[in-house]
Amino acid sequence: MVVLLATLAGCSSTKSVPQGDYLYIGGDIKVTSPYPETDAKALEPELNAAIRPQPNLSFLGMRPKLWIYNAMGGNRERKGIANWIKTRLGEPPVLLSESHPDRVQAAMINRLYNNGYFSPTLEHSIDTTSKRKMAMVHYSATVGKQYTIQQIQFPQGNDSVSIAIRATEPQSLLKVNDPYNLEKLIAERLRVNEVLKEKGFFFFDESYLIYHVDSTLNNKVNIYVRLKDTAPQKALIPYRYKQVSIYTDFSLGDSIGDSEAPVQFKDYKYYPDEETFKAKTILNAVFVENGDLYSRKRHLQTVNRLMDLGTFKFAEVRFTPLDSIGLDGRLNADILLTQAKKKSLRAEIQTVQKSNGYAGPGITVSFRNRNALRGAELLLINLVGSFESQISGDSARSGLTSMEVGADAEMHVPRIISPFNIRIASSMYQPRTRFRLGFRFINRQEFFQQNSFNFEYGYSWRQYATTEFQINPVQVQYSRLLNPTPAFQKELAQRPFLARAFDQQLIIGGNYRLVFNTQGIEGRKHQFYISPGLDFSGGLWGLFYRVKNQRPADPEFPNTFRGQALSQYAKFDLETRYYFNITDKLVLATRLLGGYGLPYGNSNVLPYIKQYGIGGPNSIRAFPARSLGPGLYNPQALQEPGNEVSQSFSYFDQTGDIRLEGNAEFRFPLLDPYLKGAFFVDAGNIWLVNEDPTRPGGKFSGNFINQLAIGAGAGMRIDVQFFVIRVDLAYPLRDPTYPNGGRPKSGLFGAGVLNLAIGYPF
Repeated sequence: MVVLLATLAGCSSTKSVPQGDYLYIGGDIKVTSPYPETDAKALEPELNAAIRPQPNLSFLGMRPKLWIYNAMGGNRERKGIANWIKTRLGEPPVLLSESHPDRVQAAMINRLYNNGYFSPTLEHSIDTTSKRKMAMVHYSATVGKQYTIQQIQFPQGNDSVSIAIRATEPQSLLKVNDPYNLEKLIAERLRVNEVLKEKGFFFFDESYLIYHVDSTLNNKVNIYVRLKDTAPQKALIPYRYKQVSIYTDFSLGDSIGDSEAPVQFKDYKYYPDEETFKAKTILNAVFVENGDLYSRKRHLQTVNRLMDLGTFKFAEVRFTPLDSIGLDGRLNADILLTQAKKKSLRAEIQTVQKSNGYAGPGITVSFRNRNALRGAELLLINLVGSFESQISGDSARSGLTSMEVGADAEMHVPRIISPFNIRIASSMYQPRTRFRLGFRFINRQEFFQQNSFNFEYGYSWRQYATTEFQINPVQVQYSRLLNPTPAFQKELAQRPFLARAFDQQLIIGGNYRLVFNTQGIEGRKHQFYISPGLDFSGGLWGLFYRVKNQRPADPEFPNTFRGQALSQYAKFDLETRYYFNITDKLVLATRLLGGYGLPYGNSNVLPYIKQYGIGGPNSIRAFPARSLGPGLYNPQALQEPGNEVSQSFSYFDQTGDIRLEGNAEFRFPLLDPYLKGAFFVDAGNIWLVNEDPTRPGGKFSGNFINQLAIGAGAGMRIDVQFFVIRVDLAYPLRDPTYPNGGRPKSGLFGAGVLNLAIGYPF
């Protein structure tokens, strides 16, 4: 049967091949050498990449895209859906007449020369005998010994540029006894140009360098680096800044001149005045100064820092030699800044979806001021409100309502505010100091009301495009429970651990996070996101009170600050993502989440707002939000029959101190570019650090692998570039609360969960 299918596929494949031609099915290359020390086999991948054209896509001897082309009429003109299928899903036959073996041989010879094999012999033969109307081209190459570098000589003159080039010789990419390689020669020219650009050679270009190669030395070469005779004189001298000027109100089409008297700040001319921007703040992002040699790094750093302030639409540095040909080695630099709109007010009506399963309409009113104190400070004020109901696959939980209102204000100052003068001059990005003050009021009907206040003070900066540091040395959070219902108080009385988590909570500490992200680098086949974080509370205060009270902290007799018990814990989080871009359309995305929170001293449980939950549209999608864990704990098995509060209360129980979660998702286009699909699998659970008698099976143990929940499913994404609507249907494959880690028996794979969300899950 397989032979018959292959035969039929072969006949169909050649249906559209013209008379006298052949279907080209590919080529191969064999490299040999009479010298044993030459690794001829290693050259074959390099030469194989030069073989053109690519044959038709083949799978198990069949060519599906060519078959579609032939089935839809082949070379005949078609219209309508048949033409669309033929052109979009099919492909015409690749013919032997298109292979041009002589051109391929020339490309192979060029590649061998570029790698130091200067006297190769190439031949080819066409095999048309093995398959009817199909042909393959066989190439063969014979190479000698690879040429190596015997001597490297840089320009020998005493002019400025020759001296500067010779000074770079210790860092040269070219080394004696290394194989001759054209790509390395090209990279060496780029390296020299980059170094010279940092030493003031503003007009220099790598094209002004030329190599003279002597290859008459018995498989050795001497390389002479020389300056072209046609290099202009202005490219051969270094340039210094004579005058740096800043224009903070520049508009496209404006002319530059001294029509207005500038503000003289240090050695800079600052236009027009300081009524809008303080000169000191803007110049904190400027890294070019009068008298300095031109540096491309400082030039680009200045543009990046000014744009990173967020208050300018455009930033440009315009350079002008002091005379028409610039032979005196002096430059004027005009920094031209076009302002962005200073203030904005925006209102958004949105669908709120939270990790605890609550969803509903919400409104956010945001005010933004990009220059609040004339120092490019960003002021953000947000007013939020939402009315939510809990949505889950469990009818006992559905229908619970919650109202939330709040306000917060943030100030981002574009510099490091500290007792020390810290500028982080090596970074291409603007460091920031961040202040945040917020308030939230939550009303969970049938349960409680809660007020919470928070304040943060910290810093953020990026050393590189892929690396960001976030340090918040001051974090204060205070939560107070109000008006608990009798039913809620009864449930808390039966759950001491949860009651402590809901006690009035005072968190005084700090948090720290590092983000490494290569997703912004286009063209990478492998992309990574790694983000470890630390969160501490009560450490220094705990030491202070231990000395003051002459006793260690105890959850039963906690140390207090103004009558309020301090939360003490240490928490570590790690999120890693890996994206394998199989093609530009097919992506395998994976994520691993880990977290560990250790309460100590005053606390034997993490504050409720710091505990982990699992499940939901951005977690394990086969289980509703906060319907898993901790561990083997199953709240439904312990509920009182007929007690609706107890049944609906269970999601408060399903939090933990430890989290482990993994996700994998294969993403592919359906109707590109707007409709995409995905297959996914999720696994994970949460656990407790300390035993809780009211949540049996919740403590972490060595058997944690057998306590993982697993779900899988498929989904669609409507991607319109500026937002993504995601629909995922997931089924549980393994539920740790079922005997022996089984799964629910209702339905094909158990009760499916439909997730509707905005954005990708990771």
